[in-house]
Amino acid sequence: MSNRRSANDKDSSKQQGLFDNGPAEGSLDIVLGLKQLLSRLLRGYDRYLIAAQISKATLKEISKDSLDKVLSSDVAYQPSAVQIVAICKITGSLEPFKYLLEPLDSDVLNPDDRDLIELARKQEKVRELQLDIEKIRGRRGLK
Repeated sequence: MSNRRSANDKDSSKQQGLFDNGPAEGSLDIVLGLKQLLSRLLRGYDRYLIAAQISKATLKEISKDSLDKVLSSDVAYQPSAVQIVAICKITGSLEPFKYLLEPLDSDVLNPDDRDLIELARKQEKVRELQLDIEKIRGRRGLK
């Protein structure tokens, strides 16, 4: 006879369950807002031309009708990451990425500010080096 375990495992484990610390239900339901944002970005543009530019940039054919479906409120059609990148490139806007990163409490780095981030990183390295130098001097009794 086999020793069968009951359906309810009563072993005590200190490990959290896989889904105990994940995102809250519905917290990433952002597709409709993304579609609305993309539609606003493309307002005033010729959708036929946009579809052609997306097709050319991604090497994947998309028709004007397919683009309209992707941007519609129908959740059966969702924009791909590559299509979002192409739309951002065409419109010159990073707003879709800002919107997508918002639930992660993150943001997009404006390309114009890249040098400021590099400066901050280098200053942090200098600060760390100064701390290391002070530790060595302290151990050796040097001033």
